[in-house]
Amino acid sequence: MPKFLALFLFSVSLSFSLCFPAEASVNEWETQQQNLEQQKTELKDQIKELDEKINAFPDEEKEDREAVINKKLKLGREYSRKANYEEAYKRAIEMATGQTIGENTGTEQRSFIPASLLPGEEAPAQYIPIYKAAGEQYGVDWYVLASIHKIETSYSSIRYMISSVGAQGHMQFMPSTFSAYGVDGDGDGKRSPWDLKDAIFSAANYLSKNRYSTDPRGAIWHYNHAEWYVNKVLRTAGQIKKGSI
Repeated sequence: MPKFLALFLFSVSLSFSLCFPAEASVNEWETQQQNLEQQKTELKDQIKELDEKINAFPDEEKEDREAVINKKLKLGREYSRKANYEEAYKRAIEMATGQTIGENTGTEQRSFIPASLLPGEEAPAQYIPIYKAAGEQYGVDWYVLASIHKIETSYSSIRYMISSVGAQGHMQFMPSTFSAYGVDGDGDGKRSPWDLKDAIFSAANYLSKNRYSTDPRGAIWHYNHAEWYVNKVLRTAGQIKKGSI
């Protein structure tokens, strides 16, 4: 989902949602990754200072101590969010350059050649069986999965498939979201947003967990919190469904 947002990266609040697809140069990613590393270091220093302050509080100042603890927890959540973004940039740089950056944490990049749309096709024919299998397993309309795939990464044809806010892979999952909802779609014992089947099955699982069966619009809204996005997904899904008949 995400478009280029450059320095907007951390000014928006992030829920378990996905963002708009976008491309960025490797140099930009490296700069962002380095900035995130610096920001993480600063946060660690702040958290350490708060730890020392918490330990120094006398028992009679319980309320003040709890306020500092809450501040520490807030900084901890921000640190985790930045760490997720940094990991996404690292993995994207690895995919683009073929070089390994630090320890591999399991986000596996794989070479991928996207399918081409043939004249008259609304969705690549070779992907349709995957949409249908995932949709059947999780109770989601296959053409909605195809629509999201098209809107997110133009059927995986967008170069690198990494957004400026850290969403990654074929269906543009944030690392934290994929950690919670990602599934092994191809049965190889691994889960990866860079594996096409894993990504599509995970999107179906995410929609299912957000009550797609009873409220399709609400489930799609959870994918990206915007009514215009819901409308676009449903409109595109209708075109795909009609084109496949």
